[in-house]
Amino acid sequence: MDIKFKKIVSSDEKIRICRKVLEDLPMWFGIPESTNKYCEKVKEYEFIVIYNADEKIGFASIRENSEFVSELYVLGIMKKYHRKGIGKLLMEFLYKKLRERKTQYLEVKTLDESRESEEYKRTRLFYKKMGFIPFDVLENEWGKENPCLIMLKDLK
Repeated sequence: MDIKFKKIVSSDEKIRICRKVLEDLPMWFGIPESTNKYCEKVKEYEFIVIYNADEKIGFASIRENSEFVSELYVLGIMKKYHRKGIGKLLMEFLYKKLRERKTQYLEVKTLDESRESEEYKRTRLFYKKMGFIPFDVLENEWGKENPCLIMLKDLK
């Protein structure tokens, strides 16, 4: 594999890539909004595309929450590329770029641990292996039936 990362600024291209990747996944993760809403929202944030040679196989969308904290808004890697180390390469690439900007923490939001999906469990395990730690459950914002857990990574 020939994995590369590139920042994209075109809103239309962000939407096309986001839609292609998210629609390829049997279940994807984040705050439970529709794919359309996610695809529209990524226009506003930094957008890094993952390439295998010339094929666009995934992305990460990042927003600045404050001067020192960024949030991984949504990311996805096409299903046939799962479990090949690409997620780890992506995270390492993002950590380096964010540290260069003096960002101190990266956060992700994932559904709570009561979810039964195997993919969900693999995603949570991935973030834990990458050094993210649980921070808080947003019950007030999302309700007890659908809580969202923030996980943080210290980039120092």
